[in-house]
Amino acid sequence: MSYSARRAKRRSLDIWPGYVDALSTMLMMVALVLVIMMAAQFALSNALSTRETQMAELAMRLQKLTDALNFEKSTAEQLRGAKAILEDQVKKAQDEASAIRNRLTESEGKLSGLMGERDAAKREMEKAFQETSTIKVQLADMVRQIEDLNKKLALLTADLATAKSSIADKEVKIKDLDAKLKKKMLQKVEELSEYRSEFFGRLRKALGNRPDIKVVGDRFVFQSEVFFQSASADLQDSGKEQLAKLAETLKELAKTIPKDINWILNVIGHTDKRPINSPQFRSNWELSAARAISVVKFLAEQGIPPERLSATGYGEYQPTDPGSDEAALSRNRRIELKFNQK
Repeated sequence: MSYSARRAKRRSLDIWPGYVDALSTMLMMVALVLVIMMAAQFALSNALSTRETQMAELAMRLQKLTDALNFEKSTAEQLRGAKAILEDQVKKAQDEASAIRNRLTESEGKLSGLMGERDAAKREMEKAFQETSTIKVQLADMVRQIEDLNKKLALLTADLATAKSSIADKEVKIKDLDAKLKKKMLQKVEELSEYRSEFFGRLRKALGNRPDIKVVGDRFVFQSEVFFQSASADLQDSGKEQLAKLAETLKELAKTIPKDINWILNVIGHTDKRPINSPQFRSNWELSAARAISVVKFLAEQGIPPERLSATGYGEYQPTDPGSDEAALSRNRRIELKFNQK
């Protein structure tokens, strides 16, 4: 082997240990770095775990603080409400205290007045005590007066009993007299009915059997046309003739009627329901009354005493026929004579 080859071989053998050393050193450094990195990673992991635990604790503390803050806020609101209520109650209490003070002042005034009244009452009581003796004397006089009044009352009671007995006797007599009077009046009515029947009989005989003259119950009924023209209250000559006969019959009958029968002849005028409004008569009422008065005046002229006559007008308000035809209207236009007792 040549020198250069041995030298090159030796040189290559000399480099390899250094390379190995360098590589070992590098590996050691890499291992150290890895160890350091693992230690750092472990430390970092521990640190992160600790930080997360701390963050969780901080979050819990924050939640607790938030809850506490909300509770404090709610408590503050309640306290503000309670404060407002208390302030209102304090104001009401102050108002009540003011009212109580006013009432107390008023009560003090009343108490003062009552004390004054009490003093006045004491003075009145003292005065009353002073007047007691006088009152006792007056009371004794009143007792004596009451005794006298009781005696007079006893006498009046006896007189009253006597008066009641007398009144009872008089009541019995009055009842007897009333019964006799009623009996006598009934007799007079019966007598008057007899004279009425006789008068109607004689009158019918004197006037003849005419269709326009009727006897209805206790009344002698003449149709108005017998005495009057339409819308007139002036007697016609034919009507005067009939009334003259009636007057003669009534005068003859009056001579036979006892004086104690107080009779009267009622003359009653009626019209139909057709309205009238003339210068002389403004209504059927006035026309019916005027016709009755005309008959009464004529009978008085014929010698019938006026005190035995009366005139009444009913107008159209008491019809005998409710119809509206001419026959019904004619029946309602009438003069009635009623022989009655006053």
